[in-house]
Amino acid sequence: MEASMSENNSVPHSVPAIATALRQRAAQAAAVQSELAKKVMEINQHWLERIQKDSTEAWQLLFKFGGTPAVGEKIKLCEQWIEGAMQNAADDASYALDSARALGELEMRFFAPADTAETKPSEDAAESRSA
Repeated sequence: MEASMSENNSVPHSVPAIATALRQRAAQAAAVQSELAKKVMEINQHWLERIQKDSTEAWQLLFKFGGTPAVGEKIKLCEQWIEGAMQNAADDASYALDSARALGELEMRFFAPADTAETKPSEDAAESRSA
């Protein structure tokens, strides 16, 4: 009765399978982490552009406001700015919800079992990014 080499070394037969599973999970985690970093950078870029746009609009409003002597025109400028601000707030809320959904999907893929369809980017996500 000859014992196998792995039994002699007190190494169970499942060690190679565990090592393979760990390598797969590490590769999956790295891929998801890379996608997550890209998405966070995209979100940050969006908000930086949004801040710059808001700043430019505020300065333009101040210049128009200061150069307008009539009270009625100043009121109209303020009304236009408020309408734009309300639309921007709605757009911001929509973008924030979409971003949260996308980040949540990435997080779910991080915890999904390796080699499942859930670990691969969805077709819908790829289409929404290209639009």
